[in-house]
Amino acid sequence: MDLATIRHVAELAELTLTEEEEKRMADEIGRILAYVAELDAIDTADVPPTTQLASGGEDAWRPDAEEVGLSHEDALAGAPRADHDGFGVPAFVEG
Repeated sequence: MDLATIRHVAELAELTLTEEEEKRMADEIGRILAYVAELDAIDTADVPPTTQLASGGEDAWRPDAEEVGLSHEDALAGAPRADHDGFGVPAFVEG
């Protein structure tokens, strides 16, 4: 991964990286991409797809059943700020 790409992605993410961090990120992401390419090269044509969870097969799926949850008041009780019968959050879009 080249430094120009690292700088571009950091700018998009609004991150400020030092030159040392840029070089480290380029190296680390380059190694990750090389490993993914290595995995991609493995022939998996004869490997059947798996459809079970690692921990227990089809029985591991819970039934999709409605359950009683928190009341509206209880859900908002732990909120740092409630606003208009919901969670109050800071504005992030300038009007």
